[in-house]
Amino acid sequence: MATFTKVGGLRRGYSIEDVDEYFANAKSLYQEAELPPELDPERIRTVAFPLVRGGYRTLDVDQALERLERACRQRERASVVTSKGTEAWLERTYTSASTLYPRLGRPRGERFRPPAKGRGYSRPEVDDLVDRLAKYFDGSVELVSDELLSASFSLRGKSRAYDVNVVDVYLDRAISVLQAVE
Repeated sequence: MATFTKVGGLRRGYSIEDVDEYFANAKSLYQEAELPPELDPERIRTVAFPLVRGGYRTLDVDQALERLERACRQRERASVVTSKGTEAWLERTYTSASTLYPRLGRPRGERFRPPAKGRGYSRPEVDDLVDRLAKYFDGSVELVSDELLSASFSLRGKSRAYDVNVVDVYLDRAISVLQAVE
């Protein structure tokens, strides 16, 4: 029986063999006393599988990766709190959050570099999300990691866009911070 829903034979999805192998390995590693580096939440977020015809539905696999990432982050938090205390976990989280602050203070339209060539994420759309993140840190709005995980942006030409990779790395860091306090 398939672990995830398969797409139709003519559509593309994640490689069944690669996904099954990854999750079987992750399940085995998760049983260890200490989480190994392969289950570091940041590494889980960057896992990529080849797209093939008739593969697994990408949304299902991506959601499973998000659940695994959360489980690993919760286990990591429990380990740090047990061994070093809650203050150590909070200090670690605050340190990580402080790396996000410099861009929050930059003017709209200047928070990230433009793409070197081609298209990138719409500046106003990214700025709206970053403004919301700034308000979260100010304590004036609620925000959960799922809102950042599900964010999508229109693609625009170089002169009206931010570099996709730079924005993605920044948002990954922000997601990690939010998940650490959820």
